[in-house]
Amino acid sequence: MQSPTGERSQSTAVCADGLAMPAVDLLLEVDFKWLMAGQGCWIDPQRLHQEPGYALDCVRIAINSPCDALRRCARVLQAALLPQAG
Repeated sequence: MQSPTGERSQSTAVCADGLAMPAVDLLLEVDFKWLMAGQGCWIDPQRLHQEPGYALDCVRIAINSPCDALRRCARVLQAALLPQAG
């Protein structure tokens, strides 16, 4: 979410295991899901938020994709979901 000054606010979501993870912009997540589907990879949004290992696997697959848009999207998603992995 952006403030009136154009800065993004940092919000968090709590996963099933109780760990706080940054809330991901819904549009970014939808883009990622559809770009991955275009490459033949189906994403489970619930697992993406609840399982850091699954999220990291998805991001790694996307970063190695031949699709430029998917690679860019994956890097942004990685920074939002898995800041420690970047």
